[in-house]
Amino acid sequence: MTTRALQEATLLVLTALSRGSQHGYGIITDVQEISGGRIKLRVGTLYTALDRLRADGLIGIDREEIVANRLRRYYRLASRLTPSDSGRRPAEATPAPQHRLTPIPDLRIGNADREAAAAALREHFVQGRLTLEELITRLDAALTATVRSEIAQTTRDLPHL
Repeated sequence: MTTRALQEATLLVLTALSRGSQHGYGIITDVQEISGGRIKLRVGTLYTALDRLRADGLIGIDREEIVANRLRRYYRLASRLTPSDSGRRPAEATPAPQHRLTPIPDLRIGNADREAAAAALREHFVQGRLTLEELITRLDAALTATVRSEIAQTTRDLPHL
């Protein structure tokens, strides 16, 4: 296994796979949900990350099945593969995964996160997306936020800058 720094998107892919076996589209939707909508993986980015994770031995292929004449490949964390898993398993040998999301803990934020949110809100005000009243209300919420979900609420309905 090679040693390399993992990108945020790759860590989110691993987080999605920690919930169980997933195929590509399931991973993409989980990553978007886990990141609160911040990360929207493109197909090419996802499969590049999956190939690297497989090469590093962190994930493996759980099974493959044909759906609407297309191959659907399910991936799992390597720790969930048995030694007999060679990367392929007949579709009928494993039942389809029950897709259930587990909430991730709301992480605490620091002053740098608050200041970044405040700067983004000021930029949205300058671009005319917020009124002065909205800016003041949202700045107050951003500067008093203690966890990521609180700060995310201040810009949830605004485009990413």
